[in-house]
Amino acid sequence: MSLEQLRAEAARDDYPAMARLARALYETGLGPREVLRECYGVEFPTEFFVLHDPDPVLLFHFTNQPANLAVPLDRGGPPPAANPMSKNERAVFARDPDLLPVVLCLNNYAGFGGKFLCYRLSELAAGRATVFAIEYHPTRESEITRVADSLLAALYEHHTAHLAWVEEEERATAGHSGGGTVDEEDLAAAQEYLVHIEDLRRRLEIAGPDSA
Repeated sequence: MSLEQLRAEAARDDYPAMARLARALYETGLGPREVLRECYGVEFPTEFFVLHDPDPVLLFHFTNQPANLAVPLDRGGPPPAANPMSKNERAVFARDPDLLPVVLCLNNYAGFGGKFLCYRLSELAAGRATVFAIEYHPTRESEITRVADSLLAALYEHHTAHLAWVEEEERATAGHSGGGTVDEEDLAAAQEYLVHIEDLRRRLEIAGPDSA
């Protein structure tokens, strides 16, 4: 199938078609930044690639789009099929086609847990990496909330809230004979998350923040 045909078939609510287009674009010699630009028609901020390249162990999962489309051929290329989260991503698209879910935050008890953090294509086109939150099971009436000027800022806020939650849980359950819901390892991990995000921020400063 020609590149022109793949472009014609590609649609954001059809992950396999988007993956086929992305793979074909990689085969022409393009890199992840250029492939995403071709697939979505906008320039993605450097912060996305700084976060995506190391695939860090933090309190979120990447969505299928755009993360899977940013996997170059030397790392296996875009998977041909999406994981089950794609159903929820399509629901976000149905709620507002301008929204592009980027990550799903974990820990439903703190921060943005249980919500998608999204870019807006119109904001990216204007050179802004503004981030919005929407629930994981959106309806056409779901609230869309602006939460930060960048994805790293939103994730820092989420992990800060997680650390506060862990500290509160540790205090609340200290001395319980059956043990608490968190322990010292959980506290150390929560602190390490923030250290990791600060490291990503330093990498972004080195790489050049552009619209992030």
